[in-house]
Amino acid sequence: MLLPAGVASAAQAPGLSVKQGAGYTATKISHPNAGLGENDGIVNVDANGTPTAADADADRGQNYSWASVGYGDWMYVGTCYSAMGSTLKLMASKMGTTYSKLKAALDVAFNGELFLDNGENRSLLLKINTATGEVKIVAMPVQKSLGDDINVNGYRAAIEFHDKLYFSAAATGKPYLLEVDPATDATKIVYQSSPLSPAAQKKGYSVGIRGLAVLGNQLVASMIGDDGAYIVASSDPSQGKDSFKVIATQKDLLDYPACSYADNIFGGAIWDMTVFNGKLYISVVTGRAGTKQSFALFRGEQTNDGSWKYTPLVGSPKDGARYDYGFGATRSGAANLVVYKNHLYIGGYNDPMVALPDALKGKFENLYNDMANPVNLWRMDADENFELVAGEDNNKYFGNPIGTIDGETMRAGLAAESDTSRHLNQYVWRMQSYDGKMYAGTFDISDLSYPVTQFANGDILHRTPEQWKKQIEYIKKFLEEIKGDGSSSANASADAKAGIATQSAESDASNGEIAKLERMESLMGSMQEDLNAKQTDANADGIATLSADSYTLEDRIRFQTMLEELLKIYESIKPMLPDSVTSELDKWLNQENVDNFGYFVNVCKYLRSATSDKRGCDLVVTADGVNFQTITRNGFGDNNNHGLRVFAVTDSGLSVGTANPYHGTQIWNLNDGTTVTSATLSAGNAFTYDKYDAASKRQNSAGLNVGINFNGNTVSDVQYDYASLTAGKDYVVNADGSGISLTSTFLNAQKTGSTGSVTVFFNRGARVKFTVTITDGTPSTPQPSPSPAAPSKPAADKADKTSAGKTDGTTANTGSAVFGVAFAAAVLVLAAGVMLKLRRRD
Repeated sequence: MLLPAGVASAAQAPGLSVKQGAGYTATKISHPNAGLGENDGIVNVDANGTPTAADADADRGQNYSWASVGYGDWMYVGTCYSAMGSTLKLMASKMGTTYSKLKAALDVAFNGELFLDNGENRSLLLKINTATGEVKIVAMPVQKSLGDDINVNGYRAAIEFHDKLYFSAAATGKPYLLEVDPATDATKIVYQSSPLSPAAQKKGYSVGIRGLAVLGNQLVASMIGDDGAYIVASSDPSQGKDSFKVIATQKDLLDYPACSYADNIFGGAIWDMTVFNGKLYISVVTGRAGTKQSFALFRGEQTNDGSWKYTPLVGSPKDGARYDYGFGATRSGAANLVVYKNHLYIGGYNDPMVALPDALKGKFENLYNDMANPVNLWRMDADENFELVAGEDNNKYFGNPIGTIDGETMRAGLAAESDTSRHLNQYVWRMQSYDGKMYAGTFDISDLSYPVTQFANGDILHRTPEQWKKQIEYIKKFLEEIKGDGSSSANASADAKAGIATQSAESDASNGEIAKLERMESLMGSMQEDLNAKQTDANADGIATLSADSYTLEDRIRFQTMLEELLKIYESIKPMLPDSVTSELDKWLNQENVDNFGYFVNVCKYLRSATSDKRGCDLVVTADGVNFQTITRNGFGDNNNHGLRVFAVTDSGLSVGTANPYHGTQIWNLNDGTTVTSATLSAGNAFTYDKYDAASKRQNSAGLNVGINFNGNTVSDVQYDYASLTAGKDYVVNADGSGISLTSTFLNAQKTGSTGSVTVFFNRGARVKFTVTITDGTPSTPQPSPSPAAPSKPAADKADKTSAGKTDGTTANTGSAVFGVAFAAAVLVLAAGVMLKLRRRD
């Protein structure tokens, strides 16, 4: 296959590199020697069908990188095996058919290129080194819990909490939360919902849990149970299920979550969660079976008594929501969330996968409406003021969008007005904040929708060429009869003769009506040629050409024009036609079918914009949250990368994982031209802090300086025992660039004898870690015995404290206790002196 301009040799280490827009380069690190359009899937599969990291054939069945989190140089990835196979199984039940029948049909439609399983499931948890490309399998598809073997259908969300990694696992009847210790890659199930009861199974509850967040010192996860969706939280999830507490129920969320596979987005329920400004924000799928309804957005906050309160911000105004479902965007069934530069960004997520079953049955209204209404992007500030970033003008809530893309107004679909391919962007699938920028990746529906362009016009109208020809003959014979040419009527069918005779006796057709019948006959004759042709849509660049005979969009538009004229004529002369004609024409020549054909043609119009430079997922980037630039519009040059599903921040930089149901998911490293050099500690990683300053003989007010070689990086967060510290109060970045200083105000408040673990995070590159042991050398102050688990730590060089933070004048709790002891001792000494003097007087 031809590669786009800017593609480097596949042999170039570490892998295939493709120049992108906005000054970026994307380097493929999974199967680095495989070219664009070739099989990938990150891992391989042996002759027995077992996934392996050893040499073997690429496992293209690993379709989606479905969840990911970075740790060190490793990108941990939870996959979804045979993503479209799983979707087809759900479609089959809705369509009243079988998976095997649908699979057979799509094998033909896609020439076998679309991967569809044969009943096996091999979803994995793996990791790939983003510096070297090394791959290791962390967890095979089967997990053991509660004495059962559980075959996981895939992992849909991942997050880090307290140096452990957590993955939301979709497992039939028993969704669970899997913990991974990145130090050893040991795994264990720390929470599992109780097995769904027969009643819940009868309701068809979905097990595709995906909401994960970290709020303060708690890991928060969404779950599904007999009573619907719920949320649990734990400050120590490693301790197992008993450490979790339910903090939200289906009822708390106003019974909004749609949990059944028959509901919108196959029961998306609690879709996404994130923490912003100390509060939990939750997006919820609300549309029930047979009802299209957009997402809701809740704010969750813990009250002083420990209970939780949930407030709908987007939902039903009757429930107090400020904005209607989906901010009025009627197609956005869900929403994905990310926090960037003191704003919460909300990306729309349409539901075209639910529209595809209708399209496979020749009904195109839903698919057209999805494409006509591509996804929007909104944002919210800390005061919960909302703005439209990408969308159409004259929005009923927000007016015009504030965002730009490559210098032009950013419309729905995250592209400029003139770019028709934006209509194919149906999800803002994932967003990521990294190194001062925000990235947004999309899902492009075009490659999955191409089979609908293979529908022949007759298929949509449910007429075979033979049926069409027969109806033309009826009209022709009727025309001959009313024009007085009865000689040829002997060849008509008995039914036609009866109809013609009846009509001739009751009506004397005018010349105008005869002309309409002649035009009707002429139109149907011309349209018959279309039914006899092979009607496979072909783009100018040859994409999706499945036949040597092409049938263009213009041909379909012409057919639509003739069909609309035919209906208009038919409705005007229907009273004069015999039942033998109308009984058949009424089955297909009606307004509903004509409208449906119009939807079909409009879908084809949108799909025609999916040329090789526009087909595939999009990735856009912004440095200010408003003005965006395009990195790729075509899946990094591989049109089968129809979605950008995951991001992962590692020590090597920013990596992404794609959704590719044809040849398997791919992992790419992104680079904007910046060289990533990690910060390092310059004076050891273990420090001791004394609350007493022996030199000044008073409480320490100098704090603790920790030397860091920043190497061009900036501090993004400092955590002490996993709790984020406040810049300027708990720590300061030294003005001379020598490191950071933990303030005396903060350190004096820590427990004497304790050892705290400090982690410093940066805008890019590796984090640094060090420990601080707290002592108190105040005279007459007893020193607690060090904890057996805490090793002895060398004291930091006192010379490093020259730029330490100053006390703010307040006295911390621990410091005041020490001061009180010293003051009491001084009073006793003074009293003893007075008594001695008095005795001498005696």
